[in-house]
Amino acid sequence: MPYVLHLILGGFGGLVAASLAGHFGWRAADRLPGESRMPQCVYCLRSLEWNETFPLFGWLFRKDAAVLPCPCGIRKGLWPQPLIETIGFVFGFAAMWYSGWAGPTVPLIAGLGLLPAIAVIDLYFGVIPDELNLIVAVAGLAWAWMARGDVSYPLITAAALLALGLFLALVYSRLRGREMLGLGDVKFFAAAGLWLPLQIAPWFLAGSGILGVLFSLAWRHGGGGKELPFAPALCTALAACVFYQLMAMPLPL
Repeated sequence: MPYVLHLILGGFGGLVAASLAGHFGWRAADRLPGESRMPQCVYCLRSLEWNETFPLFGWLFRKDAAVLPCPCGIRKGLWPQPLIETIGFVFGFAAMWYSGWAGPTVPLIAGLGLLPAIAVIDLYFGVIPDELNLIVAVAGLAWAWMARGDVSYPLITAAALLALGLFLALVYSRLRGREMLGLGDVKFFAAAGLWLPLQIAPWFLAGSGILGVLFSLAWRHGGGGKELPFAPALCTALAACVFYQLMAMPLPL
C-alpha cells in the first residue's frame, strides 16, 4: 500500500507541474506586452479563479465537462489543458515507478511534467516560453546533482547541444535559405543537455530527427501548414532518453 501511494503521489506531482506549466506557459506565449501574466479564460479573458485552475478537477466540475468547455461554458473543445495534465500524471507516475521515493525524484517529476505543456504550447503558438525552458534546465541540473553529485558531464552535454543548436539556427539556416531551428528550440537543446550524459545525446538528436519527420507528415496531412513546431519531437525524445536512463542505468540513489 505505501508503494501504491508513492506512485499516486508521483503522478499527482507530474499533474501539478504540467497544470501550472500549461496555465502560465499558455498565458506567457499568448499575452501581449504589458498584459497580466495570470492565466485567463480564453473566451472572455477574465482571470481564472483558483477552483478553475485546479488540475483536472477544474475541468471535471464545469458544466458539460465532457465537451471540454472554457470556464464560461461557452467555448467548447478546449482539449490542450486536460491533455497536458493527463500526460503529466502519466509521466510522474512512471518516474516514481522507475526511480522510487527519493530526493532526486522531485526535480525528475517536475521536469518531466513540463514537457507536455511545452509541446502543446509550441503546437499552438510556435514558441517555447523562456520561463519553461529555464525551469526545465534548473530541474535537470538539480536532478543530475542530487542523483550523481556531479554536474560536469551534463554541463558539457548542454554546451555541446547549445553549440549545435546555434549552428543550425544561425549558420545552417542561412545556408539553406530558411529557418531550420528557432531560438526557442536552441534554448531547449541546452536545457535538454542538462538531463543527458554525453553518450546519450546522439540518441536524443536521432530520436528528435526521426520523430520530427513523423510529426511533420502528420502535421501536413492534418492541414497544419509548412512550418512544423519542433518542440513535440524534442520533448518526446527527451522524455524517452530520461526514461531510458531510469530503466537501463539505475541511478545510485
